[in-house]
Amino acid sequence: MRKFNVRMNEKIDAQIIDIKEEAKIFIFALASVVAICLSSCGKNKERANISKIVAEWSGKEIRFPDNVPCYILGKEMLPEFCDEIFHKEFKILLYVDSVGCSDCRLKLFEWEQLIEEVDILYPGKVGFLLFFQPKSMREMILSFSQRKFNYPVFIDFYGVCNRLNQFPHMMQYQCFLLDKDNKVLVLGNPTLIPELWQFYKSQFENEQKTAPITSLKIDKTFHDYGTVRKGSINNADFIFTNTGNQPLVILRISASCGCTNVIWDKQPISPGQTTTVQIEMIPDEAGYFTKTVVAYCNANESPIRLTVKGSTIE
Repeated sequence: MRKFNVRMNEKIDAQIIDIKEEAKIFIFALASVVAICLSSCGKNKERANISKIVAEWSGKEIRFPDNVPCYILGKEMLPEFCDEIFHKEFKILLYVDSVGCSDCRLKLFEWEQLIEEVDILYPGKVGFLLFFQPKSMREMILSFSQRKFNYPVFIDFYGVCNRLNQFPHMMQYQCFLLDKDNKVLVLGNPTLIPELWQFYKSQFENEQKTAPITSLKIDKTFHDYGTVRKGSINNADFIFTNTGNQPLVILRISASCGCTNVIWDKQPISPGQTTTVQIEMIPDEAGYFTKTVVAYCNANESPIRLTVKGSTIE
């Protein structure tokens, strides 16, 4: 069992390599996925580079260091709980170095939605190994506190996990779906490359059933706040009506920036019933703004884009 230091202010004296016994390699065909994502961008050179990365990482075993402290930021964490994540049938490993540890690059809101979606559709099947190498612990704690992010994270102060594995340099490819033997099944960060999320879920599903499809109606998809003051709290409500024959589940909602919060009911909505999606906008600078959130649900109309705009004064 791995031993974890759970005190945030305690220095790590040593991080010892724990290499798992070699197991049978399972290679998942990723090249076609990456080609689809990149062809839409028209980046031929990058496509060739990514194809090389895919070939290198498909089926590769990820190695994890010992003694990396694991906790919910601001709270001590039981070692047994963190160790339990490593024994899930599937693991999603996200590695973020000091360059990526900023509020906009962490994508905490998007990760929170993916974690909640997985917990709803695949309970107990998938664990999230979130490894961070913060440049400033204070700034990182602030980002996590503002987002109220309550999932356990691993703080790799010395970047040992990266040194063990030599992860790709591009941030969008420092995320991996792993099987039970820590072999790479899918490469790529689904919060930065949204098209990949369906490929992640296809690995989880196998014989597991997904939520049945329904249909919905929305009272509007656009809201104008008008003129608002900097730092003020402004709410916009969007009414979703389940017009189908199956329960409606809003799986996750992706926001375009940190100044936008989204509140919604995560419980299934029965046929004929309504639910409210509330977009809370707290503008942090003067000027015009337009923000978009994207709702993902088990409806034919999914994904659904909701847009708000307005003008901010001091």
